[in-house]
Amino acid sequence: MAEIGQILGGRYRLIELLGQGGMATIYRATDTGLSRDVALKLLRPEYLRDPDFSSRFRHEAQAAASLSHPNVVTVHEVGLHEGYVFLAMEFVQGITLKQLVQGKGALPLEVGLRIAKQTCAGLTAAHEQGVVHRDVKPQNIILTPTSEVKIMDFGIARPLNVQGVTATGLVIGTPQYMSPEQAQGKQDVDERSDIYSTGVVFYEMFTGVLPFRADTPLAIAMKHVQEEPVPPRSVLATLPEPLDAVILRCLKKDRAHRYQKMVDLHADLVKLSARRA
Repeated sequence: MAEIGQILGGRYRLIELLGQGGMATIYRATDTGLSRDVALKLLRPEYLRDPDFSSRFRHEAQAAASLSHPNVVTVHEVGLHEGYVFLAMEFVQGITLKQLVQGKGALPLEVGLRIAKQTCAGLTAAHEQGVVHRDVKPQNIILTPTSEVKIMDFGIARPLNVQGVTATGLVIGTPQYMSPEQAQGKQDVDERSDIYSTGVVFYEMFTGVLPFRADTPLAIAMKHVQEEPVPPRSVLATLPEPLDAVILRCLKKDRAHRYQKMVDLHADLVKLSARRA
């Protein structure tokens, strides 16, 4: 592990540890060249010799660096320093959507719609660049003090049409939010999987609960494959019927029956908001 105070890439001085994930560690760092704080993501050294993990990290860097949108965390630089592969990203202050829901439960309708529209706008921009996030969840959605949404951690994203990033049958994603096709380890994951995961996020955001719960990750994954969700309005009767329909369309098991494009989901949310204005 890198040490606090260490300078990577000749310019990034590590300030504090922000978190550790399955394949990377994230620090707050100071870009000494531009006098700004950044989030510095380091691939864990034990994975550097593993071609699968290294390949996935490189794809993250390439995917994220291609995106430029107000609702997507900006990637400034990808580099290598003394055996460390790092990703220097925009440092965003705020809380995650997961933290907000855990603290407040179901969000007020207007607040949720504002977050939902921005989330869809950011993911639409990614999809238009040919990038599928593949791990959309509220932990990866940051809310700034000015109520702006920032989507982060395209850690398992890959360009559409690029094959071979993962071994056959390897399940990628977070069980509570993964699409049925991800839960089954299918390789032809596309933007409709992001739409499903976004639907799970919206379900939780507007009702305060997840559509599928179980004691083990495998049991949760199988519910995504086999069980129909309880309609959101059955959990919270005050939700408008059109919103209930939007969320349930996102959560169709057969992806041919979901929204086919994130931009269409975004358009329906805009219409729903306009009707309430």
